[in-house]
Amino acid sequence: MNFLDGHLYPENQQPLIITAAPYAPGWIPSDFPEDIPVTMADQIQKAVDCYEAGARVLHLHVREEDGKGSKRLSKFNELIAGVRAACPEMVIQVGGSISFAPEEGQAAKWLSDDTRHMLAELDPKPDQVTVTVNTSQMNVTEHAGVDDFKGVSRGFAHLYDTYKDMVVPSNPSWFEEH
Repeated sequence: MNFLDGHLYPENQQPLIITAAPYAPGWIPSDFPEDIPVTMADQIQKAVDCYEAGARVLHLHVREEDGKGSKRLSKFNELIAGVRAACPEMVIQVGGSISFAPEEGQAAKWLSDDTRHMLAELDPKPDQVTVTVNTSQMNVTEHAGVDDFKGVSRGFAHLYDTYKDMVVPSNPSWFEEH
């Protein structure tokens, strides 16, 4: 290949920033047991692996010891602190559509979208928070064929239908309220 103006040569390109999202809350560990970390140590190691492979931004979600996605603020705090210690240069990003639940044994305080406000209580703080602007459909099933979901959890009819109809409420009045 010959680029006459050389714009595609690495030395002439703008810096490349790679974002990794290795925790895959939309999958269950048995879907990809070799790739989905469950223990806190494995989740931190996955961040290190991503950093060593060239990623500089980590979009993180957290798993409980049973492999299910965590909504506990303390687990997010633990993972953020662990990644900060292991990869101090990694930019940590948390999804703004996460809903947090109280710790085990505590009565629920936030039963709606208000749980998103708990992002402000994360400690240590993430560097970035993703925010969906304007209500959008998050249909991840349209990115692959039905055969791509055979043998994994997204192939289960109830999960497939849930992902197919997923929307993120973030219309202007939602932002004004929150």
